[in-house]
Amino acid sequence: MQLGDFELYLLIAGRWKADGGLMFGVVPKVLWEKQKPADANNMIDCACVGVIARVNGRVIVCETGIGTKLSEKRAQQVELREPEGLLHSLQRLGIRPEEVDAVLTTHLHWDHAGGLTRRSERGGVELTFKRARHFVQRSEWDFALHPDVRSKSGYITDDFTPLADGHKLIEFLDGDAEVMPGVHLRHVGGHTPGSQVIVLRSGELACAVVGDLVAQTPHLKVAWNMSADIEPLRVFEEKARLLEEAEKHRWLLVLSHEPDQPAGYLEEGGRWRPEPRLS
Repeated sequence: MQLGDFELYLLIAGRWKADGGLMFGVVPKVLWEKQKPADANNMIDCACVGVIARVNGRVIVCETGIGTKLSEKRAQQVELREPEGLLHSLQRLGIRPEEVDAVLTTHLHWDHAGGLTRRSERGGVELTFKRARHFVQRSEWDFALHPDVRSKSGYITDDFTPLADGHKLIEFLDGDAEVMPGVHLRHVGGHTPGSQVIVLRSGELACAVVGDLVAQTPHLKVAWNMSADIEPLRVFEEKARLLEEAEKHRWLLVLSHEPDQPAGYLEEGGRWRPEPRLS
């Protein structure tokens, strides 16, 4: 779809299943299961959702998903499907990986940053986008390298450390920044120290790729959050701010793990109206 100067395409970089307790924290299962039914193992359907944007001759990839590096055992545990969804989506648009100019990742958890790198033919790890600039909050990078004991399982260093190994393709941010004309990164923290929301602005129009601040449609309720959030109160504050802005200015929102109609608008009363052009 066209959003002002931006040409936007929905990116589904893989599908998988996550534990319902992880996704909804202290929200009682009797409530969340009405909207997201769980299987016999308490797992719910998820997608890795992002955006491919074209603007002024440049190609921007927002989020990269899980990628292809998971072990067979781990891939089976999360029922990973379509692990090549990232490159397949680009291929359908006629875009080669070396033609991508910028890669924006909301945070460095394995289900968002896994596609930054991939297995090489020689068995090592190589960058997926070898020419692109990658923008990461410094606080996220530092925490990902030295996470606390609870957060350690959320990071896989092979996903992101190659960006800094002599390639000089990573640019560290310390807070909010406009990294390209109309391309804004808003530091929100909460889920992880360096979580950021990607906001693509063109005049009065905007699209926000919200990461795990709003993972699925039930998380549009401010008080519903994930158990993995390290600062729940900050999540509530930043989410309330974002949703108020999105409703007031009619922002297009892209929810990071919603498998069914993940792009849409927040209307009065918290109603979700999907955008049919990004379904």
